[in-house]
Amino acid sequence: MWLKLGLPRMQGAGVAATCCAFMIGLYYNVILGWTIYYFGRTLGAIPSGVLPWSDQVEGFVCPETILYPRSTVANDPYLINPATGLFNASFVSVSDFWCPEVAGSQAPAGFQAVRVRPLSCPARSAAVFWEEQALQQSSGMDNLGGLNPDMVLSFTIAWLLVYLCIFQGVKSSGKVVYVTATLPYFCLLAFLIRASLLPNAHTGLKFFLIPDWSILGRGQVWLAAAVQIFYSLGVGYGSLITFASCSSKHNDYVCDARTIAFINCGTSILAGFVVFPVLGFLVSELQVTNPCISGDSLDGLKFIGLSGTGLAFIAFPIAIAKMPGSFFFAILFFVMLLCLGIDSQFAMLESVVSVLFEAGWGRKVSRPVLSGVVCLVSYLIGLIFVCRGGLYWFNLLDTYTSVLALFVVTGLECLGITWASNGKLWLEFKQQTKEWTGRELGPVFHWFWKWVCPGLTLVLLLANFIPPIGKVDLMWAGESLPYPEGQGYLPTWSISLGWFLAVVPLLALLLVAAFPKLVYNAGEEDHSRKHSGNSENPIGNRMADMSPSVPQEGETVIEVTL
Repeated sequence: MWLKLGLPRMQGAGVAATCCAFMIGLYYNVILGWTIYYFGRTLGAIPSGVLPWSDQVEGFVCPETILYPRSTVANDPYLINPATGLFNASFVSVSDFWCPEVAGSQAPAGFQAVRVRPLSCPARSAAVFWEEQALQQSSGMDNLGGLNPDMVLSFTIAWLLVYLCIFQGVKSSGKVVYVTATLPYFCLLAFLIRASLLPNAHTGLKFFLIPDWSILGRGQVWLAAAVQIFYSLGVGYGSLITFASCSSKHNDYVCDARTIAFINCGTSILAGFVVFPVLGFLVSELQVTNPCISGDSLDGLKFIGLSGTGLAFIAFPIAIAKMPGSFFFAILFFVMLLCLGIDSQFAMLESVVSVLFEAGWGRKVSRPVLSGVVCLVSYLIGLIFVCRGGLYWFNLLDTYTSVLALFVVTGLECLGITWASNGKLWLEFKQQTKEWTGRELGPVFHWFWKWVCPGLTLVLLLANFIPPIGKVDLMWAGESLPYPEGQGYLPTWSISLGWFLAVVPLLALLLVAAFPKLVYNAGEEDHSRKHSGNSENPIGNRMADMSPSVPQEGETVIEVTL
């Protein structure tokens, strides 16, 4: 794209975006593998009538739990109900217990440790299933522990599904996406109806709808929000540009940009109305098993893992296991995750394959073969994530990969279109937009693209290095403990490795900016020479030359990113 616009050195931004897409695609597919594993185990458990992560599974024994009641009641026979092994809520209140913020913390004076073995432990059973059966989790990042056979099988199936979606480019993915992009909405609506009828749903909705204005003063919140919106919109990875090139140039892309942004934010709000009532129901179910969890607040869910993979594979499965019709909602939930994950993954991979193909590096082979090579290489590298220590490597890439490059890429994209050629490129873009879509790009667009967006990305980029917003040890490796005493040991070298991965796309950007012919092919060189010699119109018809390389007239491609 940048070469056709007469800005060959700006190709570095495209290469950096492709590096981000490839690196994310390496580990993202393991989420599909986990989903397929849970989906398969759910189907296999139908004859038994008990979900595999439930505490009602035959042979499962709740592990010993440590409670920290006040010393004045610690030895009272009424503290624990002998029939359930749980604390007696009619005898003691939550205020009579100390709740440790970190596992292994020493109880303060006035509180005493009491060991009990409850008969019901839905949170612990779901965590045990996730950690010991699904992941077979090792002690830490420095202990890979060998391949996990069950997860290797699921991971292999996931990559085969992705290949079948992208092997013919938009001809295959463009058809699949009509199912994978629309089916999750039906699933969300089904969950929305069920979630609104759950007991204590109002607690979750209150947490969701009543803002805590104080957290807006935390820079880390703004940084996390920016990264999240980049992920959900797909900005900075090249996939939007790839799919946009497959539409007719007369397509109303101005309207599409607004529509996609509104749909993205609307979907997030809709998902909030699904997730938080379920979490409200979850705390009401768990408060009888854990005195540190109150049915009036979601704060106690930090003890079972409220965010990230913990939300999808621990918290939500616990709630589903407690619902009537649990198997139906479990299948619905994992089908939804599978559809959303496939959408995101083939968007990333399609971007990588298209760049290789358009750069000329893959033109000696067919599109299906090139797609197969990319998938195979990604699969082989990604096997590290399905080792018993793979979760730590997954978290490493998920934490560091895009922490810098996204801000640089998106900032350069805005600067390239508005500042290059003394603003002439923007004027041509504005003129062509008017000609093709009939829409006038007003001064607000120009102001945002030239000043606001680059300025914000610069601020967010610098925020990574300014305490207390930014920090070097993003995964708290210095405070990590080996599993199962802690969340898993992270050696100090993981910090250096993480930041190296963060700068890899930027190194690629600088290399291509310095040596732009690294990504030239003969056809593009001829194209560049042809237009560089056009003295009457230095911009030429470069916008018009950027016609679709794969699509048919009027073909539409939809992308949904999880």
